[in-house]
Amino acid sequence: MDLQKLLATAEEAAAKPKYSLQSVDALEEEIRSVLLKLIERGGKSSGQLRKQLLEKEYPVELIDSLILRFTEVGLIDDFALAKDLAKMLFERKGKSKTLIGMELREKGLAPDAIKEALAEIESEDELELAKEIALLKMAKTSGPDKATVERKVAGFLARKGYPSSVVWSAVRYASEQLSR
Repeated sequence: MDLQKLLATAEEAAAKPKYSLQSVDALEEEIRSVLLKLIERGGKSSGQLRKQLLEKEYPVELIDSLILRFTEVGLIDDFALAKDLAKMLFERKGKSKTLIGMELREKGLAPDAIKEALAEIESEDELELAKEIALLKMAKTSGPDKATVERKVAGFLARKGYPSSVVWSAVRYASEQLSR
């Protein structure tokens, strides 16, 4: 008997809308406010913003509609964010295109945005940066012999994500420059 009452109550609750029109407006305004605060704190991708809002257990439909609206008006721009991050990681951190791509994917950026951002980094620029890094690192690194120092520098560049052809070209260049 109690089970039937419980089932009837559950069916009534399921038949009623989860949110009233007033509560949806208030909830949308709350999500909008949270979204603006997240954007103010620094560049975040739409994927990161969506994930953070979902963690707060807001309705998916409202989150997606607000993120779309913010994207349309330019408050969220994954392409610009990807370009800025790629440029910063390349120029300041000396990371390779491969490593930059991995970091951008981890940030939840769209594959199109990542591809466009990485296209701006030329292979020649990557090699030149690797040469500069190798030269600086080799000048600071000590070891019992030249081969050991070269291996240390090669390992350092490899951990930054550079392909082996770039690594060894940069190591050879730095070694030649320092042996003069």
